[in-house]
Amino acid sequence: MESKEKELIDYLKELVRIPTFVPPGENYGKIVDWLIPVFEDFGFRCERIEMPEDVYGARQKSAELSGERVNLLATKDFGAKESVDIYTHLDVVPAGEGWNTSPFEPVLKDDRIYGRGVADSKGSVASLLTALSEMNEHELESKYNLRVALTTDEEIGLYSGLCFFADEGLLQGDYLLCMDGDNEGICVATNGVMNWEIKVYGKSCHSSVPFLGQNAIEKAMQVVEDLSELKREVESRESKAPCSSYMTEATGQKHTKPVFNVTMINGGVKENIIPPSCTLCGDRRYIPEEAVEEVIKEFEDFLQRVKTKHGTELELHYKPGFPPMFTNPDDEWVRRVQDAASDAFGVYKEIIGVQGGLDVAYAVQKTKQPVCAFGVGNWIESNAHGADENVRIRDLKDYVRFLVRLLT
Repeated sequence: MESKEKELIDYLKELVRIPTFVPPGENYGKIVDWLIPVFEDFGFRCERIEMPEDVYGARQKSAELSGERVNLLATKDFGAKESVDIYTHLDVVPAGEGWNTSPFEPVLKDDRIYGRGVADSKGSVASLLTALSEMNEHELESKYNLRVALTTDEEIGLYSGLCFFADEGLLQGDYLLCMDGDNEGICVATNGVMNWEIKVYGKSCHSSVPFLGQNAIEKAMQVVEDLSELKREVESRESKAPCSSYMTEATGQKHTKPVFNVTMINGGVKENIIPPSCTLCGDRRYIPEEAVEEVIKEFEDFLQRVKTKHGTELELHYKPGFPPMFTNPDDEWVRRVQDAASDAFGVYKEIIGVQGGLDVAYAVQKTKQPVCAFGVGNWIESNAHGADENVRIRDLKDYVRFLVRLLT
């Protein structure tokens, strides 16, 4: 494996050096063009798939995005009875501030590699390439036909390259392995997400005579206070999907929960003008046991009561994101992934759910494939999306072992 360690790190360095951060997502074609000859060397047939402009314009396009929306599908028929779709995303979040190393020039330090995307989720891509290299070198045949979907725009939502693949019928495996996520456990459940916006209306006037108007910010504060009641009600529920032991240790909760957040507030024109409107924004994370239609109705009904209570004029807009995901923990595919991961990492890997959402949930809602999400990063240590994102070299090597064990 030591000879493969250099190959693994070299793959990861090359991937991270291609800045595929979104927005804007301008280097997708560059990274796909780099990957194609690597996969072809391993005997894969590669397709460079760009989301059509009409689909992109209707489902994803925005002013902050630019460049081709390019994705990769790499397939190899091993003559097996079953096939597996292997997926993760090639885009990363912007670097942001606070780094002690250059985010797009990976640095090795204290048995870790630092750089934007090393954990989320270019480390998984590098590990897959290394696993395929090892299989090729030792003439190990995969017991599955392989379809590798490396897609883009996962980090920006709401219609990623993987969603397009699902809609186009390009995901055809009996099973799906999602290499996005962390390595704390085998994730079979995620929350769905719905973003919301409430515009609270008042009436503007000179601030010296506020009684001639209606202060929309003050009205919005009343709405926020009432929303705390809804938050308590929502977050008193729980899913049957268990949390990881790390989450239980950190929070005390044993199962994933729905979440209600107020995350943004914007209002006011000038210091001496009573504000005519104030906008509240947030998100609602809902568990697999909740239907989005029920989530929306509960929210609408609650706000109608708030409106009646205060006589407040308000307007609700919502935008559902990725749906929740749930695979039966007793599914044969889950057992295979769990056994391979536990063996490779040398520690029992639990079956877990997570509070966040993944675009793979949209895909399997269409395909009905059993899916497990298991990645390379550590939830507590890797600081994905933050400064100094990192991944342990040992975890990358263990992930290579996991893939080889699972596929052969």
